Amino acid sequence: MMAKKSYLLLLTLCFYLCCCSKNNAEIINGSAEIQSLDAAFMQVSKAAVAGTTYEAEVYLPYAGGNGAAFENGASIASTGVLGLTATLQQGRLEKGYGSLLYKISGVPAQAGTASFALTFGGKSSVVALEVNQKADASLLYWGFFDDSGTPMSFYNGFGKNPSMAMMFNGWTADGSREFPSAFCQEASAAGYVPHVTWEPMMGLDELMSGKYDNDIKRYGEALAKFGKPVVLRFAHEFNGDWYPWSMQNDQVVPVATYIKAFRYVHDKVRAAGGTNARWAWAPNNANGNKNPQSVESYYPGDDYVDLIGMDGYNFGTSQSWSTWQSFAQVFGPLYNKLTTAFPNKPIFIAEMGCSSTGGDKAAWINDMFVQLETQFPKIKSFVWFNINKETDWRFTNGQDAIDAFKNGLSNARVGVDPTLGGVIQ
Repeated sequence: MMAKKSYLLLLTLCFYLCCCSKNNAEIINGSAEIQSLDAAFMQVSKAAVAGTTYEAEVYLPYAGGNGAAFENGASIASTGVLGLTATLQQGRLEKGYGSLLYKISGVPAQAGTASFALTFGGKSSVVALEVNQKADASLLYWGFFDDSGTPMSFYNGFGKNPSMAMMFNGWTADGSREFPSAFCQEASAAGYVPHVTWEPMMGLDELMSGKYDNDIKRYGEALAKFGKPVVLRFAHEFNGDWYPWSMQNDQVVPVATYIKAFRYVHDKVRAAGGTNARWAWAPNNANGNKNPQSVESYYPGDDYVDLIGMDGYNFGTSQSWSTWQSFAQVFGPLYNKLTTAFPNKPIFIAEMGCSSTGGDKAAWINDMFVQLETQFPKIKSFVWFNINKETDWRFTNGQDAIDAFKNGLSNARVGVDPTLGGVIQ
């Protein structure tokens, strides 16, 4: 009796395995078919620059997928701009809508349009990839912060358009934690790279508690949907003592906690698809009085930092504790420290301003542009904090200051480029 049952069980198992093998074979070996390819809605992971080694991913949407699997494709050479190839990466079609992944690599011969004639599942499409002229890395670019309601277009009126627009994205335990898509779209449409300052006001341990993991995931997904590069400045001015990621319950937040949080958020955003974030690590020009930890000790590592920012202000005599400082006094010590410790990372001024109290603001601005050219050559861009807050930081609060700013922008060294001379790709 036992032998008979075992025999029946073996037959049943063999039948099941045969059926499964047949079904798997149909999925793996069946012809991949689609109804259409739509290159108009393709996404490219980064921009191409003439004469520069290029590796990127192109996501090519399709409709009417039949669920079949497919292998890597042959490499397709570019036309128009030569030197690139596109290679289909293996995968499985959705039953309906989805995207094919192509790897593009090579060195584009010149600026222009590189075209790829791609065929898949019986359908063809031409993918056009714009190749930019190589930017001049010696140029200087500028940006602004202004949350007063002033239209972004206002900042195009000073002779050279900005290349960056900055905003603050504060996260609280009971508030909005959405990615600022509308701001990024507006900035990008105006020709600026969006610069988002992400402020974890709930504190770093709380942020890493797991309660906010879904929020971080949605943030990364929305970032990916935006699709273009975004400068993402997480938990800035960490070496101060005025933010909850620097001081909490009157205790200094340990360097190890900060590094862990930076990496935690970075990895989760990337895992959610937000690979278009360009991560900025930005200390203040001086430590807070209650914070003895060195700036360099906060560094999360080269794999986590794309560019280094500096924040600094000339408070003039606007505060009981402040005195008028030159541009070099504000930024010189930190600049020397960062360029020595991290010589291969691009550096920019993420926030800056000059008070209107205690000195000649127009002269300060004139000197700033001279200093940036002669003594601070590694600084690629600066963001002016153009609001009246602790003091009137605005360069637009007097005609002399406006004229000085316009004069500085008129220098041939100042350019207009949302990639900041190729730093943001």
